[in-house]
Amino acid sequence: MAANTPDTPQHVRLNLTFPVERVHQPLLAQAIKNFGVVADIRRAQIEPATGGYIMLELTGTEKQIDDSIAFWKSFGVGVGFIGTEEAQAY
Repeated sequence: MAANTPDTPQHVRLNLTFPVERVHQPLLAQAIKNFGVVADIRRAQIEPATGGYIMLELTGTEKQIDDSIAFWKSFGVGVGFIGTEEAQAY
């Protein structure tokens, strides 16, 4: 098995929790565009009056993922770690 390098793609499962004031901003799309990550949405519920969540698998280098998480947090989005590619449950 090859060793992971900083450029090796990583797969993490995250739960993003959006406050009501952020549901109309394309923060997921901006992270994809700005940091080059790939997002596979597994489950989502967004309500304009109450906020919402997106459960997703994020793929990218460690730096791309870290930068995406820092970006979301800077907008007050909660980021919860669900697991890595080995974890199957949602």
